[in-house]
Amino acid sequence: MIDFHRDLNEPQREVVSDVDHPILVLAGAGSGKTRCIIYRAAYLIHERNVPPWKLLIVTFTNKAARELQDRLEHLLHIPMRSLWVGTFHSICLRILRYESSSLPYNANFSIYADDEQKSVLKKIYKEHGYDVQKYPINKVLARIGRYKNRLMLPEDIDIAETKHNPFLGGFLQIYRHYQQALLMNQAMDFDDILLHTARLLRENSSVRAKYQDIFQYIMIDEYQDTNKAQFEIIHQLALVHQRVCVVGDDDQAIYSFRGATLRNILEFERDYRDVRTIRLEQNYRSTTAILDLANRVIKQNKQRHPKELFSELGEGMKPVLNVYSDANVEAEQIALDISRQWSLGKNLRDIAILYRTNAQSRLFENALMQRKIPYSIVGSLNFYQRKEIKDLLAYLNCLGNPADNESLLRIINEPPRGIGQTTVNRLLGFAAKTRISLFSAVQNQVAIKEMNSGAHKRVAEFCGIIEEWRAMSTRLPVADLVKEIVEELGLVSLYRKSSDPKDIARAENLIEFVASVNEFAERFAIDNERAALLEDFLPYVALQTDLDKVSEELDSVRLMTLHNAKGLEFVVVYLAGLEDELLPHRMSMDTIEEIEEERRLFYVGITRAKRELILSLAEARRLYDTYSFTQPSMFLDNLEDVLDSPGHIAAPAQSSYRKPKNKIRESQKHFKIGQRVWHKEYKQGVVLSVDGMGRDAVVTVSFKNGKLIKIVGSFLQTESVT
Repeated sequence: MIDFHRDLNEPQREVVSDVDHPILVLAGAGSGKTRCIIYRAAYLIHERNVPPWKLLIVTFTNKAARELQDRLEHLLHIPMRSLWVGTFHSICLRILRYESSSLPYNANFSIYADDEQKSVLKKIYKEHGYDVQKYPINKVLARIGRYKNRLMLPEDIDIAETKHNPFLGGFLQIYRHYQQALLMNQAMDFDDILLHTARLLRENSSVRAKYQDIFQYIMIDEYQDTNKAQFEIIHQLALVHQRVCVVGDDDQAIYSFRGATLRNILEFERDYRDVRTIRLEQNYRSTTAILDLANRVIKQNKQRHPKELFSELGEGMKPVLNVYSDANVEAEQIALDISRQWSLGKNLRDIAILYRTNAQSRLFENALMQRKIPYSIVGSLNFYQRKEIKDLLAYLNCLGNPADNESLLRIINEPPRGIGQTTVNRLLGFAAKTRISLFSAVQNQVAIKEMNSGAHKRVAEFCGIIEEWRAMSTRLPVADLVKEIVEELGLVSLYRKSSDPKDIARAENLIEFVASVNEFAERFAIDNERAALLEDFLPYVALQTDLDKVSEELDSVRLMTLHNAKGLEFVVVYLAGLEDELLPHRMSMDTIEEIEEERRLFYVGITRAKRELILSLAEARRLYDTYSFTQPSMFLDNLEDVLDSPGHIAAPAQSSYRKPKNKIRESQKHFKIGQRVWHKEYKQGVVLSVDGMGRDAVVTVSFKNGKLIKIVGSFLQTESVT
């Protein structure tokens, strides 16, 4: 028997029981929002007799979706196989595969991540002669992503705009070629998954009506992190019945760089009729002293729904602010304190070091290694992005989608089988001339007269292997299929023969991959009462993220950026690098909106801590080959009464750092770190470090053309040039 009254506080009960109106739940950090979503689903199924398949629940990570489903099953004591629960990408992927007849894609289209996207663009640049200096690949991909988040394909961009913007004209041509290449490969990138779903629901009335009827009740978690495409998907689904409940916290909106817009949560009351707003302000994670700091910090922001977190967990220890003489000392002292905590019996998995940028991890890794303290980095190279795993996945992608040229090019000679670049070029040329896929060219290799008999034989053998595995993939359970492929390719034994530790690690990763396929297959069989096939596994693995691989079992200190810390909690949190130009970051200090998002990032870091929060900053930090003197973060202003500050901690005698006699503050310098400058030859750039005070100071500048140059400041103009 579910006791909604006992298990929930009053605002949570309101969220759960009001299922007939649009609901905006402003859920402060640690306020039990996941519990609300689970109990609301349970209330609809148990009390209102709504079938599970009539519910749509969208979560931020795949891991969160699995946990939510498990907890709901435990609460109701019935299977939840028919419940639609998952991330936006996983839900949209299901819809697109079901509705492939309404799309120019087949149901088994591939999903291209960053590496495949770049590979496609490089081929386009080579074929059409685009200058990578003029059209940097990362910049082009970022712009493509922004257009797709706004639901704009090349044909939706106003050509008139290109007349006065030569870059936009060239970019538009590249965008067209890119989309054509994806279609030819029967592939979508991650932004396409959302874009095509949103446009399908908006433009196809029969598909829209079908899913409006299926999804009678909609719940969205982390609504503050949604973009325009995600907004459009939900808006189209809820257009008629308006039974949509969004849960989020505008104070934790930190993903504008991914296209998320704060507008969605701030203006929800304008988007739907008769909206009811409910605030969850009781925090079940942190002590009062930590929340006092969090509340004080976030109140400085103007763009927010007002809310005040409180806790009944007691006053607790005041957050501590330590000031270190340099960044090395900061890392050494934090490692020393963690060693002390460990010796007192604290679990390392309950301790985290948070920082603003990935580059900051190096000093902490060194300090922890020296003290033999186990650590793991959250958000480092994704398991599924490692070379050997990507090679194996490319084989699986080819079996599922033979039109996927990028995957086929990756594996045609991996492991080496004597198919060299000359043979590959002849296959590609034949495919282009006859307008067929690369795999079709492989199948028809006898028609390519330029290839010698040895090349014909090797390509035919490769084709036979792929066709045999393709036939197996439609009937053989995916766990057995993957094991068969790994054993037949001999990859594990190949890597194990090497004396290179990297190759030995690759063998271990492949073994781990096979284990992960088995885990997926076991869970799939429980949920679906049949064996998982390749077509079931590929969508699952394509959507795995760093956060889905965080191990709860490994007892190690967690190192991560503030962006990766969202949604997690730890007993002890060290929040390092609280300096202007690090937090807030030098590239995010131009507008009030950017400063407010950086402050929200600080707030997210603070609210990860359950019992102890130790903040720190360094008075000096090495940037390239010089030391730069820092200023405390502007976010620390006027916090004296909610912080415990023992004061400055000097560098020990063995420190490599020696403070110069005449200390030059950043405020005294003519050039500032993060400042935009202009050079007549190298054009626009950003200052990374300054050695000296006046215009003749030696300045290290990162220019937009990719050059990193140390130059006398008198050769630079300081005004921004667009």
